[in-house]
Amino acid sequence: MSIYCGQSETNNSLSCSEQVVLDLMEPLLNAGRTLYVDNYYTSVNLANLLLERKTHLVGTLRNRRKHNSIEIEKTKIRKGECIARIRDPGIVMLKWKDKRDVLALSTKHLNEMIAMPSRADPERKKPVLIMDYNNSKAYIDLSDQQKAYNTPPRRGIKWYRKLAVELLLGTSLVIAHVVYKKLTLNKIQITEFKKDIVKHIFEKHSSLAEPESQQKAHIDQHDLEQTGKRLRCTVCYENINAEFGRRDAQNKTPRTTWSCSTFPLCGLKKDEREVGDLSQ
Repeated sequence: MSIYCGQSETNNSLSCSEQVVLDLMEPLLNAGRTLYVDNYYTSVNLANLLLERKTHLVGTLRNRRKHNSIEIEKTKIRKGECIARIRDPGIVMLKWKDKRDVLALSTKHLNEMIAMPSRADPERKKPVLIMDYNNSKAYIDLSDQQKAYNTPPRRGIKWYRKLAVELLLGTSLVIAHVVYKKLTLNKIQITEFKKDIVKHIFEKHSSLAEPESQQKAHIDQHDLEQTGKRLRCTVCYENINAEFGRRDAQNKTPRTTWSCSTFPLCGLKKDEREVGDLSQ
C-alpha cells in the first residue's frame, strides 16, 4: 500500500498513477508477469514503461487519455461489435459494446473473440481481452465487497485513524479469512468469521473483567461533592441524546455543581442534588 501525500512525491516526468504502479511493482518487474488495473491507472505511457521492464499490462481505459487512439474513441459501433487498433508496437487498444462502450488496453492480447451464447443471444461473442480482465479482477472485486460488510470506519474520524482501522479491521481480516479457509477447508462466511474473532478476543480477556457482583457494589457507592462549576449532567445528556439527538442534548441538558467521584456527574434530580441524597 502507498499513501498519497501530494504531488511533491511524484516524478515530474510521470503522472501520479504511473508512479504509484511502478513503485509498488518494483520487486515484481522483469519476470514476465501480467498486471491488471482499472481505468484510473491504465495509459499508453504506463504500458510502454512496463513493457521495457518485461511486464504486461491489461486494463480498462478512460476516454481522452493521452496517446489514446482518436479513431477508436470516435467510432460508433453497435451492440456486440468490436474494433481494435495497434497504438504502438505490442499495445492493442480495443473498443467493444455490450450495454455501453467498453474501452480497454492490453499488451498481451489480440482482437480475438470468444463465443459466449445466452438465451437472448445464442450467437453472442465477447473479446478474449475482456474475459481475461474480468476473470483476473474478480478477486479484487470480491475482496472489496467483503471489506464493505460491517465496515468499521465512520464519519467524523481523522483520515489517519480511518486508514489504521481499515488496515486492521478491513484488509487484514479479509486476508486472514482467505488464509483460514485455505488451511482449514472451512467455507465460513466473512461476517461469521469476524464474529468468531470478536468472541475469541472477549473470551481470552474475560479474566481481566471485573466480576458482576463487584461492579454492582462499585456502582452503588457514590461520593458527591460540590465542584463550583455548573456542568451538564452526564446521564441526562446521554438520555436526551439517545431520544432526541445531539443538538437537543446540548441545549436541554440540565447543569449541576455536584459531581461524583465514581461517575463524573451522577444525574440526580435538582432537589436531590441540593439535599445531597447519596441513596440515589
